[in-house]
Amino acid sequence: MSRLTLEGLEDQLDELVMLVSAVADDGMERTGRLEKAVGALREQLQEVVDLAAGEEEGAGEEEPPQPAGWVERATPEQWADLADWVDWYQGHYEVSGEHRLPPCWPRHKGAAEELHGLHAAWKAAMLTDMKTDGTGDAAVYWHDRYREDTLRRACSSITRACFNGTHAAPKPVPATDRSTLPAPSDPLDEQGP
Repeated sequence: MSRLTLEGLEDQLDELVMLVSAVADDGMERTGRLEKAVGALREQLQEVVDLAAGEEEGAGEEEPPQPAGWVERATPEQWADLADWVDWYQGHYEVSGEHRLPPCWPRHKGAAEELHGLHAAWKAAMLTDMKTDGTGDAAVYWHDRYREDTLRRACSSITRACFNGTHAAPKPVPATDRSTLPAPSDPLDEQGP
């Protein structure tokens, strides 16, 4: 073999050794990163296990969340948004007569709850209508199913005097007479023939 060929083979061998060394170093680095990732994952898993065990121990101690109406949980921004929409709605649909809401409607909780529901349903219907480029039936369904009936219910939640321009606070409703509730051993359906 010629000297040129041997030197070329030696160069190739040196290059191969460097490549193998680089792969081994890279493999060690990757192995180290992998071991760290596995360790971190084990720690997170243990935290989840510990948290779950703590929740099981505390189960029954916490009361389940209680539902609350929109009126009780709404922010001032949400109230303003609803008021803006109600004003738009009454103008847009030219609401008149017995279905025109008096300006004091926010002071009537039942009306506010109904109007919030109407607004939420309107938003959903109009967004769906926009997504379908007006080819769906969401808008017509909202108009047919919700608009008039919900507005009628909202108006029925407002004291009649308010429709004459003067706010009248709702009269308190008497609490349920608890003495009329059946006792645990006295089911209602045992009235006999």
